[in-house]
Amino acid sequence: KYLFIFLFQQQNVHNFESHSGPISALSFSENGYYLATAADDACVRLWDLRKLRNFKTLTLDEGYEVRDLCFDNSGTYLAVAGTDVRVYLCKQWQDLKVFNDHTAMATGVRFGAHASYVASTSMDRTLKLYGL
Repeated sequence: KYLFIFLFQQQNVHNFESHSGPISALSFSENGYYLATAADDACVRLWDLRKLRNFKTLTLDEGYEVRDLCFDNSGTYLAVAGTDVRVYLCKQWQDLKVFNDHTAMATGVRFGAHASYVASTSMDRTLKLYGL
């Protein structure tokens, strides 16, 4: 329910209170300005760490489970793995592509070099590569 941000001095800087369930995934943007968090509430919340506020919430389908989040190295895309694999265009926060190729829960997602592809792992014991 709570996400705590610490400085190098190991002091709490800010409490982010808005998810209604335990945090299941998080990812920092490449420049460290943004944080994406997911919980068991079928939402991905985007935080501006410079202003310490939630600036966008991506509401997913009811019952959607998020297991992993990943920004690409340029900060252009955000990938979500869980019930399926989704890629969002940052800034507009619209979904670009949804991949439903896994036969079980997707557990991990990462971008390849220059975001030329997305790799995802799943409970179906497969690794899938998707071209963007």
